[in-house]
Amino acid sequence: MDHCPAPEPADPTLRLTRDAYYIAVHTLRSTLPAPEDDSPEATARRDHAAIVQVAAMLPANADEAFLAAQCVGARLYGADCLRQARELAAAKDQVWARKCGAQGLSALRESRQARSLLMRLQAARELREKDPAATDRAAWSEHCTLGLMADALADTPPAAATPAEPVAPPPALVAEPPPVSEPPASEPPADGAPVRNLAAEAELYAIMYPRRAKLIRAHGGLPDTIDFGPPDPELVPFIVHGTTPALLALDAEVVHEAAAAG
Repeated sequence: MDHCPAPEPADPTLRLTRDAYYIAVHTLRSTLPAPEDDSPEATARRDHAAIVQVAAMLPANADEAFLAAQCVGARLYGADCLRQARELAAAKDQVWARKCGAQGLSALRESRQARSLLMRLQAARELREKDPAATDRAAWSEHCTLGLMADALADTPPAAATPAEPVAPPPALVAEPPPVSEPPASEPPADGAPVRNLAAEAELYAIMYPRRAKLIRAHGGLPDTIDFGPPDPELVPFIVHGTTPALLALDAEVVHEAAAAG
């Protein structure tokens, strides 16, 4: 049977998050001491032991994962330096033994500092998670940042001799509102201001807040009474009339729920 590779995530934010963890683990591997021998089994055992230590620190996002990897990398490097210092001392090479020992202790201090910073970040996140509104704002801010940066990676910079022009959003993220109720045209941005991709933001909103987006689409706008923080007013028409995958999936859910109820 042919092996089929895992498909690329459709959501660019998921792809960026996966790539961040990929870089974190490969950066960690580059800082680890050499395995006990050159066999693939020994290398895999070393890598797995380091990953288990990172996971034990319970990182909940890419930032925490990088700090945890930094902590583990410095810890294992420091321990290896101390091992070499003992071997050099046994071989009567006191100068290099002291240098390796000092380097090992410095790396262990860096490891403890990274762990302390990680614990402070986790405590702040756990405190924020006790407030649902603050958690929603933080999650929405993170996903908007990921989406906008993913768009920036896909954009091709214009030539230096030509004036900058807004780059059209990818076809999958183009909202096509009905002609009877088009979203208002965006005001042209001031010089140097970023161009908002409201269609992409509406897609991210549907991914992050499907219940809210479904309610807004079903109502044809923002309901008079809501139990959540409203999106930006200019985003609402794109949530109501957008035809991006996540928004259309909400319509399919509504049809399915209606059929199940009937």
